[in-house]
Amino acid sequence: MRPLVGIQVGAISFVDEGVEGVLDVAQKAEVNALFVATQAFDRGLQGRQILGRPHPGHGPDGPDDHWGGSYVQQHGEFYRGTVLEPFPAADREVQGFDVLESVLPSARDRGMKVFSFILENSHSGLTKNVPNWPKVLQHDAWGRSDMYACMRNPEYINWWLSLVEDQVKSYALDGIMFGSERNGPLGNVLENGGFARDGKPYCFCPHCVSAGERRGIDSRRAAEGYIKLHELARGGDDSKAPGDSSFVRFLRLLLTYPEIMAWEQLWHEGYEELQKRIYGTVKFLNPQVQVGWHVWHHNSFSPLYRAQMDFTKIADYSDFIKPVMYNNCAGYRLHAHINEVKQSIFRGVDDQTIYDLYRQTLGYEEAIAFDDLPAQGLSTDYVRRETARALGGIGGKASVYPGLDVNVPTPPHVKQTGPAEIADSITSALDAGADGIILSRKYSEMSLENLEAVGQTLRGRAL
Repeated sequence: MRPLVGIQVGAISFVDEGVEGVLDVAQKAEVNALFVATQAFDRGLQGRQILGRPHPGHGPDGPDDHWGGSYVQQHGEFYRGTVLEPFPAADREVQGFDVLESVLPSARDRGMKVFSFILENSHSGLTKNVPNWPKVLQHDAWGRSDMYACMRNPEYINWWLSLVEDQVKSYALDGIMFGSERNGPLGNVLENGGFARDGKPYCFCPHCVSAGERRGIDSRRAAEGYIKLHELARGGDDSKAPGDSSFVRFLRLLLTYPEIMAWEQLWHEGYEELQKRIYGTVKFLNPQVQVGWHVWHHNSFSPLYRAQMDFTKIADYSDFIKPVMYNNCAGYRLHAHINEVKQSIFRGVDDQTIYDLYRQTLGYEEAIAFDDLPAQGLSTDYVRRETARALGGIGGKASVYPGLDVNVPTPPHVKQTGPAEIADSITSALDAGADGIILSRKYSEMSLENLEAVGQTLRGRAL
């Protein structure tokens, strides 16, 4: 059976290059499935190549006007009774352009599947333009509104279910892929939020407090413990326990406030519940539509996040998963992650020691100097190993389509993707038994020579 070869594409590429132009290039790469970004406030899915990066050889070489929102026509009847209404993208270049309506006929003529890719990310801050968004925000441990929406807020849940119902009923989709790139309060505090985020503990809104107390968790104790953890992670308690390392003090906090771990698990269960409701909604509306998940790259860096993203459980509400396996930028991202936890619970511990602990804990064989990580990246064998791990967890209940790095933007000193690298990562994923691959992050960043290398590699395997 021919594997799925997917590519992630934003609406602006179809406007810039024409639907047929994009599909011509995609088919040269043997692409047979389009993952069209239909809902996003994140430039990781939408927009052209980032300014200052090398031009990919297709599309305009200039800035764009990215505001985010929906890139398809929305139908108001599906959103009745919700405080969040339809919000069409205000990007100047795509005004009046319905990406699914425009792409579906041509894709069908070419025998290509079409998936809607919807991303929950909101760390860009662009959601401030959405009317009523402040009413669905999380609350932090101090009781302040946070920049993210609460996964348990009924209005926020209903907005996503409305959006999914609208798309499934309005378009002849082959599938929906949903993604969210945020973690729970414990990981968020320990990593100071990571890229483009902040490190506040959450969520203590009335919906989460009620959910916690139904499980017997004291929300006041949880908030108190997280405030102390936040102080520890920022170095604010260094003078209070002389002689004890930040790691020992971290363990002491967990023993004193078991509510910290309980609240972390509560938050993650809220995310799982949203996924399950999306899955069940789609299957109720049309059992033939495939439902899958974009699994954040954080799964490759944080042992805590990996423990939570249990593929054996996820398989029960999935048709497919796309675990992110961007091996070239992974070195840079893992390096940044370790630098954050070094400043929180591993203060005073040598960089190399932390890296060696992490790589062995995560099962990585890249025994290199910590400071060489950004320039070297992780090997394509990391792709093979992670693909095999995902397949083992899924156990045949769902398909596994690794997300592969094709020109994911990083600073100049970081390992870049070339034709040889993308060929090797494809080979590693498919040799490990992957059911397909998804070229990522987005078409507008991918160089023509790398897309040509994808096609050559796949044709060389007689696929």
